[in-house]
Amino acid sequence: MNFVQRVQNVVCYSLLSILGPWLATNTYDGLVRKYISEDETIQSVVSNTDLWLYQTDHVLDFPAPSMPNMVQIGGFHIGAVSSLPKELEAFVQSAENDGVIVVSLGSIIKTMWPKKTQIFAAAFARLRQKVVWRYTGEKPAGLGNNTKLMAWIPQNDLLGHPGTRAFVTHAGARGMYEALHHGVPMVCLPLFFDQPGNSARVVARGLGVKLDFSKVTTDQLYEAITHVLTNNSYRETAARMSRLHRDQPQSPMERAVWWIEHVIKHGRLPHLRARAVDLPWYQYYLLDVTVFLVSVCTAVLGTVWYSCSLIRKKITCRTGDKVKSQ
Repeated sequence: MNFVQRVQNVVCYSLLSILGPWLATNTYDGLVRKYISEDETIQSVVSNTDLWLYQTDHVLDFPAPSMPNMVQIGGFHIGAVSSLPKELEAFVQSAENDGVIVVSLGSIIKTMWPKKTQIFAAAFARLRQKVVWRYTGEKPAGLGNNTKLMAWIPQNDLLGHPGTRAFVTHAGARGMYEALHHGVPMVCLPLFFDQPGNSARVVARGLGVKLDFSKVTTDQLYEAITHVLTNNSYRETAARMSRLHRDQPQSPMERAVWWIEHVIKHGRLPHLRARAVDLPWYQYYLLDVTVFLVSVCTAVLGTVWYSCSLIRKKITCRTGDKVKSQ
């Protein structure tokens, strides 16, 4: 990260640390009392949690320290690829060697204004490839004959199809890990929440490119898709990352099941929990230690300064007395 990004990172982290507990309390305390216990709060549940399952993977995620009770299960939801419905399979096969582009921007696509959908439709119409677009709104103006609109798509099966060439996505975790698993390059248009971070990981790993959803134009979208399709490095990197993701002693689902059963079998696992979660915030950030050390240093320096001042005054007084006597 550059300097500006690091400043943004610190500011966002600080705001989340302050506002996060308050937002979580207002949102989840009622659910905790209803389904867990009247005596519990979301903060107590988080503090006493023995196992955390994260939708991440070292292959795609940035290196970071973690506790032994934090288990990565990125892509755990991915199952075996099934055959496509006959109509969809026929559409995919009609692309022949040009292949297919899969497009899914999540449920937010329902509220996309007509001008934006026309931008996407016009960009897709310029492609040689067939486009399968998960879309639930009205048919956009300028939609090409190469584009098939579907309210729901078998996304994992499409991404696992040998004819798929690229994935245009909002960089949600589910679709991102499906594309990683099947080795499909991505064009990311992140919107909010974890999506900007996910798209940054995709770009950093060489799996695709990122565009600004709010400012994207027809030319930019077309050029980004064409760039990913024609630059073999994206396909080669995606294939390599897919092999790394799959080459594990346990699948993500097997790992998740093993750890859940481990907790059920043995109960509480205090030896895996970090004691940091039990510390008050001023101890967690070592503020008490900092204040103590600063106080000690200030006292020592103050004592030295005061002693030097006294010695200087005495020397000055004696020198003055000698001058007067002369």
